[in-house]
Amino acid sequence: MSQSTLPKKGIRALLDLDWLQKNIRCQHRCPAHMDVPGYIRLISQGKYEESYKLMRETNPFPAVCGYVCPHPCESKCKRGDFDRPVAIDALKRFVTDHIFKNKIKVPPQKVIQRAEKVAIIGAGPAGLTAANDLAGMGYTVTVFEKESQPGGMMMWAIPSYRLPREQIMFDISQIVARGVEIKTNNPIGSPGKTIQDLFQEGYKAVFIAVGAQKGKKLEIPGEDGTQGVMDCLEFLKNVNDGDIRSPGEKVAVIGGGNSAIDAVRTAKRLCQDAFIVYRRTREEMPALPWEIEEAEHEGVQFHFLSAPIRIITENGKVKALECIKMRLGKPDSSGRRRPEPVPQSEFILETDCIITAISQETDLKFLGDNYGLDVTKWGTISVDDNLVTNKAGVFAGGDVTLGPSTIIECIAQGHTAAQSIDKYIRGEEIQKPKKKVWVTLLDNEFDEREGNYDAMPRQQMELLPAEKREGTFDLVELGLTESQAKEEALRCLKCDLSINVETNECILCGRCSMVCPVGALKQVDVSNEGKEYRPFVSEDGIVLKYTDVCIRCGNCKDCPVNVITLKRVLWKPNDEINKTMEETEE
Repeated sequence: MSQSTLPKKGIRALLDLDWLQKNIRCQHRCPAHMDVPGYIRLISQGKYEESYKLMRETNPFPAVCGYVCPHPCESKCKRGDFDRPVAIDALKRFVTDHIFKNKIKVPPQKVIQRAEKVAIIGAGPAGLTAANDLAGMGYTVTVFEKESQPGGMMMWAIPSYRLPREQIMFDISQIVARGVEIKTNNPIGSPGKTIQDLFQEGYKAVFIAVGAQKGKKLEIPGEDGTQGVMDCLEFLKNVNDGDIRSPGEKVAVIGGGNSAIDAVRTAKRLCQDAFIVYRRTREEMPALPWEIEEAEHEGVQFHFLSAPIRIITENGKVKALECIKMRLGKPDSSGRRRPEPVPQSEFILETDCIITAISQETDLKFLGDNYGLDVTKWGTISVDDNLVTNKAGVFAGGDVTLGPSTIIECIAQGHTAAQSIDKYIRGEEIQKPKKKVWVTLLDNEFDEREGNYDAMPRQQMELLPAEKREGTFDLVELGLTESQAKEEALRCLKCDLSINVETNECILCGRCSMVCPVGALKQVDVSNEGKEYRPFVSEDGIVLKYTDVCIRCGNCKDCPVNVITLKRVLWKPNDEINKTMEETEE
């Protein structure tokens, strides 16, 4: 089937991922492929519980993601082509807040229990997502976690003013309700229980999802053994564990990523002064732009084009930081211009505490000799596209294979791991990722589009004023109100809906093309097919085309011969139908 066409009839279709990428851009861009148009539609109808259930089909951490996801889906939102994107993340948070505050119980679906057991090492987003999926398939799942609480970096590395701890535990409670057992304070590895021990105890597969829990060092003089030097993960973990003592009077945070911003905003709440030292400019910072803006509002200072070269000490403690000015040269492998030192431009920054936040890496010491697992040159566990390692029955995913990643990327890895483990235990072939996926085509009524659809402004959530954030970890982003959420949901252009035309019955009157406000419908000569229009295909040839600018307004539904209908393209990547239906390339 051509990637540009939908079948005229039938409830199933095999579509190229390219079609989904072009037409349902938000869902395709989401690493977990959440049904974004679907749950937004339910929000606009006031069906919040149904919306929450739909979210959890592809994301067991909707509450966490509603607060801290970088929402790559919004960067692909079609409304952003002519306006600001739909506030997808804020809508997700509104629903999960509603479920949480109203204590709405969403019991898990009953499953047929299987006899096999699966062990998961690490209770972060990748490990717990895999546990959630496998429990839903009927497996007995045990998660081994070395820390006192589950959640991984969600629990220990994200400040509570961004992500309340109760929201993390709420999501985890839904996973536990499926029958997943989480054993905290229970590390795996030498000198305790090993992976081999797990297999001997009857576990049929092991998924390693221990994250990237080790901060990288600056590798500059004065770093080792100096009081007042710490990595950001250590600092944030201590604070999230209740240690809210000031780390110093004047704190320097080295780095430009999200962890650096989290660290400096946290430090600013505990001390008089905190600043960032970053070797590139603001434009090159990998941190989320809105987080950088909030740091500025809170009084954080930024020293751009500056790189540390030496920590000055006195009596074993940090006294100052010697830096050198940088300039940007040619782009490096990341696409950003490479920073180069400016000769004889050294300068001193006064500080009594230095927090390093240049990156994280995986610590595989718990494996002893790595259990014979292949390791990449970056120190991550080597896996194929299905997260299969070189050892039978052992799978790995999340930051331990990707390096430092986002929560939603780790969730996607957890889904992949669960599907691979299920096939492995069943004795089925673990195939390469599919280029085509099954979708369901549902008849859909044309909704009345708001007359001012193109003038509806994006709703802005209220923020805690900057002056009220000093010395407190109160939540900064306060969320959308119900009226705001419904208004924002109506801004969605419903890209999962697709017009179908029975072209062999079309009388070519041209009415639909005349009433279309955005030129999405066009009557064309078969011999002059335009490449920009998506063709409707019939046995008689191509007679009518439309582009992907359709806003699903419904004007075209008043067809004199009723040949125009609306189909909803329902794509559920983790649905059982995609695992059991035989895929063909026809």
